[in-house]
Amino acid sequence: MAVLAYTPLSAADGFFKRPIDSHGKLRFLYGKIVTAAIGDIGSTFALGKLPPGAVRLLYPHSYIANSAWGASATLAIGHASYRSKQDVATLNDGMEAASVNALMVATSMTAAARAQLNAALLMKYDFYSLAGVDLIGTLAGAVVPAAATLEWLIAYLYE
Repeated sequence: MAVLAYTPLSAADGFFKRPIDSHGKLRFLYGKIVTAAIGDIGSTFALGKLPPGAVRLLYPHSYIANSAWGASATLAIGHASYRSKQDVATLNDGMEAASVNALMVATSMTAAARAQLNAALLMKYDFYSLAGVDLIGTLAGAVVPAAATLEWLIAYLYE
């Protein structure tokens, strides 16, 4: 056996492509909703907008908290479509498709809880947009009760 010196993959030439690969400004997107009325399955929650440019979502520092929404209620978090390229050769070129569960698959909202935002335990999720990215929560499985609460804290790095 031998004593070895291990280096991270990030030490390789060309690994850092954007400033957020080596540094960035830590920012948080915080919000809270208290529902005023009962919402049907498919109801959506506007969770805020990430800024334009390169943004790296940090799953280990992102959370949702909720009151008890009742049996079978789940919430998925995704994003609206957004433009990632300025020069477009054809219609919709440079548009990234919307996804209802890109950031978090259906998570139980049955009991009051706090849950970490994660998608298969990813460490990060990168966006590059020209005008920002709207984050959206979508309800499935049950209706949203009146006076239900949803609170979120989403951490991201920004150039």
